[in-house]
Amino acid sequence: MIEIQMTMADRAVELLALPEGTSSFILDVGCGSGLSGEALTNRGHFWVGMDISKPMLGIAEEREVEGDLFLSDMGEGMFFRPGTFDGVISISALQWLCNADKKTHNPPKRLYKFFSTLYSTMHRKSKGLLKSSGL
Repeated sequence: MIEIQMTMADRAVELLALPEGTSSFILDVGCGSGLSGEALTNRGHFWVGMDISKPMLGIAEEREVEGDLFLSDMGEGMFFRPGTFDGVISISALQWLCNADKKTHNPPKRLYKFFSTLYSTMHRKSKGLLKSSGL
């Protein structure tokens, strides 16, 4: 499972087509244990990870990943300043926006909030790669 996640993360970083020879600032949405962030670090990029799971972020901290980690629900939107990131990746997290885990969760509203605020956090020419599980 870890190998598959790392392979997907490596491919995601490759598909972002970030400029060679420079470090970019990337957001990892649903960063979990930090495996995708590790792929970013290995390629010389800086990253910020956000995840709704405190235990998964705890694993990332135990693994001593290089990125900054935030406990945050992507369905409540992004809290970063406009134009902050050079790129965005998300591996196997997006599908969780379609679930109503609480009575207050409304999947269409959560999807709208996520995508509208995600767009604003990215630089004008930046790219994002979002891979949903099972698709």
